[in-house]
Amino acid sequence: MVMKNILSIFFGLLTCLFTCTFIVGCNHQTSIISGWKPLEKIEQTSTINFVGHWLNEGDREFFVRNIARVYEFENQHINVNLKFPEEIYYDHSDRTSNEKYTAKVVKEKLTDWDIIRLNGEYREVTNLLNDPDWAKDHFVDFSNIEEFRDNTIPELLSGNAKQEWNGTIPGPLVEGQYWALWCNLDVAKKIGIEIKQFGMTFDDFAGYLKALHQYNQQNPNDYIIPIYESYVWETATTLGIALYSSLLDSPEEFLTPKITTKRLNAWGKTLEALETIAQYQPLHPSWKETDWSSTHNMMLDGECLFYINGSWMYNIWKGLDNEKVLRCMPAELPSFKPHIVYPSAYQVTWGVPKNAPNRDEAVKFLLAMNKPNIAEMWSRYTKCPTGIKGNLSGANLGGDQFEEFAKYVQENFGTNVYRYNESASWFLNERFADNPHYFKEVIQGEITANEAMRAIKQSIAQ
Repeated sequence: MVMKNILSIFFGLLTCLFTCTFIVGCNHQTSIISGWKPLEKIEQTSTINFVGHWLNEGDREFFVRNIARVYEFENQHINVNLKFPEEIYYDHSDRTSNEKYTAKVVKEKLTDWDIIRLNGEYREVTNLLNDPDWAKDHFVDFSNIEEFRDNTIPELLSGNAKQEWNGTIPGPLVEGQYWALWCNLDVAKKIGIEIKQFGMTFDDFAGYLKALHQYNQQNPNDYIIPIYESYVWETATTLGIALYSSLLDSPEEFLTPKITTKRLNAWGKTLEALETIAQYQPLHPSWKETDWSSTHNMMLDGECLFYINGSWMYNIWKGLDNEKVLRCMPAELPSFKPHIVYPSAYQVTWGVPKNAPNRDEAVKFLLAMNKPNIAEMWSRYTKCPTGIKGNLSGANLGGDQFEEFAKYVQENFGTNVYRYNESASWFLNERFADNPHYFKEVIQGEITANEAMRAIKQSIAQ
């Protein structure tokens, strides 16, 4: 009896629902449901012209496209016209294309774009313009906006951080990055070694190279490159910088442009260490003919053991092969003593020119990107840290080898980081930043460490 009553109630409700639906469906002009009215199409009255980033870089490209789509959905009067640099000006054969375009925008004081890609290239653009105030004079300063300050990691708002852009912050610090000694775990297993992800000493590293050298001698038909290098994008020098920095006692000592006996001795010891591993032929003999764009898949395919590059490689490799990338691991660069600084950065990816056609809406768009939920999205998609404040700012999910490494770098180094290619900040003196440091010559066994240091001291004495 009870079951019968329940069924009667169920079918009664179902009949009522069907009847209401039928009536509403038959009456297109007037609704019998109070307060209901057809959705009205909202006219897009404003366009944000947005130069994106990371085309063909896996989930980083998806991140940018998704940001634009979501913003349009939440702000239906806005049209986000997203184009990538490759569609406008970028030429992959000229790695300075982006800074040249930024310099052009500043110099001509004219732009059709509301948001342009800055990509952390303050120094490079400054050199092109010979104007250290270009960012301050021509781009909106986000550090003056309370909403931006509230959602940015506090350390990145400090005087030292602002000084990287000569006293301004021209956009959100969405992209965090770190450099790593990437390794192929299948290759490591094949040659019988287990690579430390953290705390790798120089002796550990030398031992890995020795094991691979022995393997290559015994298996000449299965030669594996010890350290990948390309003339298009030379990154192996980062190994020398990391070793050198680990011999110094403070970030200030590392970053100073002054020549000191201690700094000279630290580079001398680094060169001596490189001389000891030269016997293992760490670089491929033909690296000077290796084109990066056609060979950066070598790590995925097990053709090299080590690959020194940034955390963005996860996204590039993931775009090539979802499965193989899982057999790659970012490892901390080797050191003599624990690192005091680490090659990493939080960088301003985009900025809004003060004379942008739709400046105010462009600022709102970038502020919407600088939110905790976007920090979570960035961390999940890219496995990299971010300067946006939020529960996952450091990509600290710790769910795999990529997230563990991002978490490790942020927790252990914070803002004690430097850009890997800022030679003036790590070498002996900014006056001699363009002089040879002899990293490649020594690691390839072309000259000894003593010969290199003799040449360096003679250069300084001139």
